Amino acid sequence: MRDDVRRLIDGELGADEARRVLDALAPDARREAEAMARLAAAAARLERAAPSPDFAARAMARVRARPAPRRSLLTWLRSPRVSPLGALGGAAAAAAVAVVLAVRLGPGPAPASPGAARAGEPVFAELRLDAPQARSVSVAGDFNGWRVEATPLRRGEGGTWSVRVPLAAGRRYQYMFVVDGEWVPDPAAPAADDGFGGRNAVLDL
Repeated sequence: MRDDVRRLIDGELGADEARRVLDALAPDARREAEAMARLAAAAARLERAAPSPDFAARAMARVRARPAPRRSLLTWLRSPRVSPLGALGGAAAAAAVAVVLAVRLGPGPAPASPGAARAGEPVFAELRLDAPQARSVSVAGDFNGWRVEATPLRRGEGGTWSVRVPLAAGRRYQYMFVVDGEWVPDPAAPAADDGFGGRNAVLDL
């Protein structure tokens, strides 16, 4: 496709220049170019659908859940490096949240079958969080696709939130609490690097 015809279809030409380009085309080519220009203009006027309110949180959760890619020297040289001041600020913010929210992780009831659960058998893990001032609490992890709305916690007496999560034994899970829309790590549980400079709580069953 000629560059001037492409610019005409994309709406990049003024009225006079667009008329000159059309006049230079054969009748069939002119009709086709005019039709394509009208379609492109109509598409540009279409209103884009607004993303859901939790789109950003869900996208970041999926990013956290992905394993860290193997980086070559060339990739490392091209990638921006996190400043020490920024890393220190993130660590301080996480520590402040950990102090304010006393998070407790306790085991749920034993599996229905007698003895220790074998790998792959379902067990229940009870996740608990002391957050008296919170309006909503949920947990997002690799066991529910990192979806914020998938596993809400229930508020109990004294502002303790809890939920029982059915999981398969013999596996390691990573998760984060979401308190009033804010992602909160679990300082009482072991942590694992998420591959992007952050830490996720770890639950071994």
